[in-house]
Amino acid sequence: MIRLPLLAAGSLLLGACATRTAGVEQRLILPEGGKRYEMADSQAFVFPMAQGNPPPGFPDDFGARELPPTTLCAKFVVAPDGAVRDAAMLDDPGCIDPASEPKLASAVLLAVSGWRFEPAVFCNYPDAATRDRDWTGRGCAGDTVEALPVAVTLAYAFTFEVRNGRRQVGAARVGGR
Repeated sequence: MIRLPLLAAGSLLLGACATRTAGVEQRLILPEGGKRYEMADSQAFVFPMAQGNPPPGFPDDFGARELPPTTLCAKFVVAPDGAVRDAAMLDDPGCIDPASEPKLASAVLLAVSGWRFEPAVFCNYPDAATRDRDWTGRGCAGDTVEALPVAVTLAYAFTFEVRNGRRQVGAARVGGR
């Protein structure tokens, strides 16, 4: 059997000018004690794919002119229909207590609650040879016996930063960890 981690590497860096910036960085994190699916040799797993999910923004009433890098973490379930369910702040090493920045925590929950994904899918093939021949890594393909959408839990860390009071957010996708 193959052990399947529920989280894949991925990150989104956000930034702006060199001297006057405000930004939000996000990255996937592995929640403590996260459940793992056990897979047979004839199965493949398609990780959920984000569908243009915008990062959280700073709340309109967030008045800080300076904010050192401040990381808040959230977890949520990507349901079999691709919708986000059960979004909650996460107490994780490297993340601040969300109660210390309630406006930012609310912005995180508001953003992730509106995210959509192509759902995670288990692809069940007749045998391992068929899976090896037909599976593309981007969805169930070929002679699958069953394509079963499944719920998975994801966790993200969001790092907010403000320099010199200016708020700009730009985005660039980069390789993950």
